[in-house]
Amino acid sequence: MSQTGTLDVTTLGTLDEIVEYAQSVVDPGPLTWAASGAGRSTTVARNSQAIERLALVPRLMQDVTAVSTATSFLGVPMSLPVFFSPVGSTVLFHPGATAELARGAAAFGASVFCPTLTRSSWEEVAATAPGRHFFQLYVQGDDAWVDDIVERVVRAGFAAICVTADSAVHAKRDSVTRGGFDWRLEREGMPPNLVPHGRDETYKANFTWAKFARLCATSPLPIILKGVLTAADARLAVDHGAAAVYVSNHGGRNVDSELSTIEALAAIIDEVAVNVPVVVDGGFLRAGDVLKALALGATAVGMGRLQCWALAAGGADAVEHVLDILQRDLATTMALLGCTSPDRITRDQVRGSFAPEIRTSQAG
Repeated sequence: MSQTGTLDVTTLGTLDEIVEYAQSVVDPGPLTWAASGAGRSTTVARNSQAIERLALVPRLMQDVTAVSTATSFLGVPMSLPVFFSPVGSTVLFHPGATAELARGAAAFGASVFCPTLTRSSWEEVAATAPGRHFFQLYVQGDDAWVDDIVERVVRAGFAAICVTADSAVHAKRDSVTRGGFDWRLEREGMPPNLVPHGRDETYKANFTWAKFARLCATSPLPIILKGVLTAADARLAVDHGAAAVYVSNHGGRNVDSELSTIEALAAIIDEVAVNVPVVVDGGFLRAGDVLKALALGATAVGMGRLQCWALAAGGADAVEHVLDILQRDLATTMALLGCTSPDRITRDQVRGSFAPEIRTSQAG
């Protein structure tokens, strides 16, 4: 496990400074694991490049004396249109893992997606703010197994269940293989939350639309489908009972040379946003990135790797500070674009640009 930062991160004023500090205290193995993508990490780069190649377009002389970054997703109020995506091995960056992340997020009125494979107790994560956080589910058992998990998640106080459908098998990540780091060795035996239930990963490989429909029909909580990259799959998700669609390519960690999420987003929005909210992750690092997704029609944007760096930099306090920086940057940029709330930015305020690449941040 990496050393957790001891610097007062509130003295750092930018996200890049926090990321740079976090990476200076993270051990080489977890550092490589967090930054890695499938194969040669082409998809990781493509996510960032596709976002960077979009430009924001301001509208002039709008009344922006009162700007609010607040929004909601599936009835959950959020202080800003940003959530933390499910990342299963946050224990590599802080011993408190997802519970520590949830404490920082909840203190700021933000939400996390609690992963199935976290070291933290699911119940501890949900208890940081009952009804605020979402539960990410890998299906690793039969219908009875799923029903048991759903019952436990409902009892814990999560707001919804997010089924990750893009990971039927384990992906190969060249940089991790070359470095010889095996993140699974950080867990002793079976992930602790699954000890009472058991675990069989073959069920991920045969999870079908019919099984998804059954889950949607029987769950007392709304069901989100994560891993969607096509309008056709988004429509199938809605037709089979999904309450929300989550556009994701697993942070570029599953398929090398895969389509970026921002490239897939508009067609999915056009297909299903009239029926259900659509959220997205994949390479989003800063306020401007978030606003590009909102302009295309997303309800909120997930951030994965940034949570690892925040936890390493200083646990819940650093998580809260990161969200504070994001919120202030969002409010400023929204005002400069002529928008007073996340739902007021429109598609004509984002356009393709042929300007050269300028991104220098290592956060993604």
